[in-house]
Amino acid sequence: MKLGTQKTLLDLKSVLKDPESTGPDPVYFVFKDLSPEGWANLTIIASGKIGEEYPKTFGHYHSSQVNETYHLLSGEGIFQMAKKYYEGDKWIPEKAEAVYLIKGKAGDEIVITPEFGHSWSNTGSMPLLTFDDWRSGHQPSDYEDIERLHGLPYYLVEENGEPKAVANPNYQDLPEPIWLTAEEFKNKQG
Repeated sequence: MKLGTQKTLLDLKSVLKDPESTGPDPVYFVFKDLSPEGWANLTIIASGKIGEEYPKTFGHYHSSQVNETYHLLSGEGIFQMAKKYYEGDKWIPEKAEAVYLIKGKAGDEIVITPEFGHSWSNTGSMPLLTFDDWRSGHQPSDYEDIERLHGLPYYLVEENGEPKAVANPNYQDLPEPIWLTAEEFKNKQG
């Protein structure tokens, strides 16, 4: 196992609700090459707040047509999944067909198909630890639209002690987010 990525507040500045916010730094680590079989990566996301927003991963889409599975090892978080919106056969990054906010707890597994952009937010008081099986690498294009739009469709903030989704104003005609448990999302996907 070796350190693959470390993301600081400066690295995440372009995808934060308030780019000048302070909070835990570094925000998260990704350790890779866990095993040749099974889980490939371990992500550790700090607890706390970045301004009013929960600490999160940068977020990305997949340029390859491979599914990815996440296993929440410990902690509590919300997994935001934004389904690509198409007009004909053209993807419109400024829109989302659907946005799922999956409330995750230890033991949950979530399978992501290629049409979803996604990001974890740590809503708990301890670091959030996830395994994933992604071995296909990432291209710069996996991140470009999320960076240009300053994050995924919703920012996750705390209001009255509970997570709340706040629409990212850089998107158009956003659908209301659908809040689900991991089990409900699995059943919905069939």
